[in-house]
Amino acid sequence: MKRIAILAVLAAVPFLLAAVGLDEQPSYKTYEVPVLAPPTGAVPVSGREVVSQQAEPTNPIPSSEASVAKGRSLFAINCAMCHGGTPAELGRVGQRFKPPPPHLAPALVQSLSDAFIFKAITFGFGRMPSFQQMLSPQERWNLVNFLRTRK
Repeated sequence: MKRIAILAVLAAVPFLLAAVGLDEQPSYKTYEVPVLAPPTGAVPVSGREVVSQQAEPTNPIPSSEASVAKGRSLFAINCAMCHGGTPAELGRVGQRFKPPPPHLAPALVQSLSDAFIFKAITFGFGRMPSFQQMLSPQERWNLVNFLRTRK
């Protein structure tokens, strides 16, 4: 019986010794040094967006209530400060610009193609910054759909 107990203890020793160092492993919080970079050439899960200034993309998002509602929300967050909450008024930031940004009146928006509006949002226009890194392509198309319905 003593022999079996000794063999059991000897068999367990390697497992116990292996666990000794486990509590001293480095752990890092989010955005704490060292931040691991993605491998070179890695592609995001959503894929790479390839849009050129010369392209004439077509709107892949059908204009629906859901799309327009998302576009309205995105407009309020990203655009209204300059272009205004309604086409008749400029936003508080836009009032300070000389010349002011366009009011995005329905007649002006209707005269522009979806591709033109999408590329203006994507690449920026005049003093307007590019939103390519801030908004996904789907969000930018939702903005286009909202602008088409804005009154």
